[in-house]
Amino acid sequence: MVRPIDMQDNLSKTQAAERMNQIQKSSGEIGQRTAANALKARTQAELEKTRASEKTDMVIIHHDKEKDQKEEQDQQKKKDEPEESGETTPEHLDLQA
Repeated sequence: MVRPIDMQDNLSKTQAAERMNQIQKSSGEIGQRTAANALKARTQAELEKTRASEKTDMVIIHHDKEKDQKEEQDQQKKKDEPEESGETTPEHLDLQA
């Protein structure tokens, strides 16, 4: 059997225990809400920022480099091949006006 003093002590502690449980539950929810709000603000800020599209620029630059190299190779081949007519063109012309 429960003594009256123990019963009174337990009843007085139940309100404090209920408050602690409620605070613990709400602190977890508050922390979650705070983290969700921070994440939402960060993603919103990142969406507003403009970013340079690096990969597309690299593709264009790479394509341009390949094109330039191919043109240089074609020019080099034309210089290296002897002309069919047998005439050689001078590489340097000294003109005076």
